[in-house]
Amino acid sequence: MPIVFIHGVAVRDDDPVLARRLQPLGEVPWTTIESHLRQHVAPVISDDPEGVPVMRIYWGDLGARFAWGGGSLVSRPSNPEGLERVADAAEEVADAAATVTPTAVADAGRPTLRERRVRGVRGAVTAIRRPLEDFVPVFIGDVMTYIASRGDAEAPGPIIQRVLGGLEVAAFAAESRGEPLVVLTHSMGGQIVYDLVTHFLPRLPEHRALRIDYWAAAASQVGFFEELGLFLESRPDRGQGPAALTPLPSREFLGGWWNVWDHADLLSFRAAGIFEGVDDSPFFAAGSLTTDHNKYLSAPEFYRQFADRLHASLGRHEGRTT
Repeated sequence: MPIVFIHGVAVRDDDPVLARRLQPLGEVPWTTIESHLRQHVAPVISDDPEGVPVMRIYWGDLGARFAWGGGSLVSRPSNPEGLERVADAAEEVADAAATVTPTAVADAGRPTLRERRVRGVRGAVTAIRRPLEDFVPVFIGDVMTYIASRGDAEAPGPIIQRVLGGLEVAAFAAESRGEPLVVLTHSMGGQIVYDLVTHFLPRLPEHRALRIDYWAAAASQVGFFEELGLFLESRPDRGQGPAALTPLPSREFLGGWWNVWDHADLLSFRAAGIFEGVDDSPFFAAGSLTTDHNKYLSAPEFYRQFADRLHASLGRHEGRTT
């Protein structure tokens, strides 16, 4: 049984600078994810876990690109006016503090207390803003790029084509081994898979044989996107009338679906209460507000829960395809 991982936003294999800047957010290397999938998930689905194909579908190179190299981001050194405004604000804070605290007098070239406060506030403001600007614009940019370029069944966009191609390779391996196909997504990867199983697969005859037997969506925004009507198959009357909940995707294209989120992960969302019958549960990642969005992927307990739910789903739905 092939296991496929589809990553989320702000992943750039070809941009080591961005990767270095995002280190404080706890991005998990693919080698770690692959190791956990093989150790915890593969034994559930095969007597030969080392022989299970574990694949990653990479689409980051098709995500957002900043035409001016991020010149619109105010904390960048290439934007001196923005930095000057930060410095001015820091001086105002320091001046206000100096009215209630005695100011040290410069002695032998040492900076005054006011100057040290200016530097401290300036550094603090930039330190707070810079990591957010390293992630948030790329996050938003990748989401907007996907929505703007995903196309439809008549003309699938580049990200959809990339993921479809990878899943076809995995499906061929699954058929060759006589085993089902399992997919793990993180963050934006979940929205891509949802569009695939609800819009593209049902409308592309050449891909209609492709079926995901189990899908774990970690830290996804699928429920959030459906509430906003951002999917290609989102109904205009969603959330209204007696059939208020959105039905699950057709079992012709998707078997089990586990949506998992963390209370401390501000970029993860529930699917329960939006989708009818979805397996939806929290996961305590034991990280921090800055690292929890990625923490699932490094936590052995997450993969153990994934394996348990996969085992239950495959046993419950064995032999059912519709």
